[in-house]
Amino acid sequence: MRVFERPGPVNTDEVINILKEASFEYKYLVVASVTGESAVKIAEAINDMEIICVTCPQGMYWEVEEMDNDLFAEIPELRNARDGWVNKGLKRVAMNITPENRVKLDKMNVEVVRGTIPLFGPTFSMRLHLQRPTSLDIMAKTLELISPGTLVSMEAVLMATDAGVIPEDELVLACAGTEMGLDTSWVLKSCASANLFHPSKGFRFVELLAKPGIAANPDINIDYLR
Repeated sequence: MRVFERPGPVNTDEVINILKEASFEYKYLVVASVTGESAVKIAEAINDMEIICVTCPQGMYWEVEEMDNDLFAEIPELRNARDGWVNKGLKRVAMNITPENRVKLDKMNVEVVRGTIPLFGPTFSMRLHLQRPTSLDIMAKTLELISPGTLVSMEAVLMATDAGVIPEDELVLACAGTEMGLDTSWVLKSCASANLFHPSKGFRFVELLAKPGIAANPDINIDYLR
């Protein structure tokens, strides 16, 4: 297992190299990618697997004016992204795959999955708008103690399985990061989200391949997301 000195997009290339070394053992690679940038990089580097890009559902935004603290202040690459948006006069940025990356992913036959995030859908709205955290929020925040990418890797595999892109009960490679880029990778056993806690065919964390040594976790209210 590779343990990085700090979280963030700085680790993207090394995560891709780790996945490339492990790729011969698995058929599917699931990458969580907001803009499609990480998915494009993986598809360009690894061509002997079925690569699935799982992205955000419609209606999610980065709120630029709320980025003066939390992860976008703590992680240099995220701070640079925020400063770039500020310089352009942007107040909110849609969390969508860019048109350019969508063209590249289509050309490389990368399937794109977009749907409700299992632990970040209605419960996030309850937490944000009703000030009512749920047991799913506690589960999500517990996984983020390992790294945000651990939570997102699990969610991405559940979403890809729910969409019928990968089968249940399959060992898959998965990777994600801290808001942008990649800093975490796992071998995971897939399942549909409805079977998450099934005693035999439920989801399983199998092998941790890479993570930040000390993860940076967003505040439970995540003011910079809407």
